[in-house]
Amino acid sequence: MATHMNVYVVEEFEAGGEQRKNYTQVGKLFRHNKGEGFNLLIQPGIAVSGELVVFPPKPKDD
Repeated sequence: MATHMNVYVVEEFEAGGEQRKNYTQVGKLFRHNKGEGFNLLIQPGIAVSGELVVFPPKPKDD
């Protein structure tokens, strides 16, 4: 696993007659340093509810 994973809230909407999804990053997930489990850090000032998904970070373009 990468050093962290990015956490997104998923919002579903309709556009052009199709169901679509929008992903907004709300935090990061880190492996817990004292055994199994993870630490989830939510960015300050964000109210989160609904479906959350976790993806590895994309490589940065050089």
